[in-house]
Amino acid sequence: MSESEHETATPNPKGKARVIIVEDDERLRSYAMGALAAAEEIEVVGDAGNLAEGLPLVERMPDLALLDLGLPDGSGISVIEAIRAKVPECRVLVFTVFEDRASVLNTLKAGADGYILKDTSAEMVLAHVRATLAGETPISARAASHLLSLVRDEPVVEASEPDAPHLSPRERELLEYLARGLSRKEAARIMGLSPYTVAEYVQGIYRKLQVKSRGEAVFEAIQAKLIRIDRE
Repeated sequence: MSESEHETATPNPKGKARVIIVEDDERLRSYAMGALAAAEEIEVVGDAGNLAEGLPLVERMPDLALLDLGLPDGSGISVIEAIRAKVPECRVLVFTVFEDRASVLNTLKAGADGYILKDTSAEMVLAHVRATLAGETPISARAASHLLSLVRDEPVVEASEPDAPHLSPRERELLEYLARGLSRKEAARIMGLSPYTVAEYVQGIYRKLQVKSRGEAVFEAIQAKLIRIDRE
């Protein structure tokens, strides 16, 4: 690692959230950087236009990665996998043109925390980045529809798969709210729980499902038929 890279990887003394951007379209990359420049609490510590340049940015220990999926030399999912291995606490917000079902589900399975499309306004890009850093899961309406279609295509029965991890009724209820895009704070209010209790439930869910992110938890829970998100 070069001296400059070593300096970049040290904690920010001002406590700013460290963000990396991996996007092959230079115009859109500049657009995203401009959107984040409006936030004093956020610092872009690296940007790249392809997978080869994006993977080393993981060494800069970001708090969030704003990531495209369709890179010229590979899939952005490789960056997500590298982040989960190196910086598991880093949040990942996918910023893409892909809205097909396979892309959405594979991205969540890889551990993305949010999924927004490139027609999002600059103001909303910043809002979604802030929400993701706060522990929320921004998912575009079109991407969320694929999660609903998955549930409708494979209806959840009252009994989960025989070898599925056991989640308590409250853990299932919480995970359903989180799968719909609610923040932990919103879920706590609806469930009549303290944020501290919700945080404990989330850690229990992650431990039981053996995952490290909300996207992975939602994907695994749907696949194991532990939750459903198509009911009111």
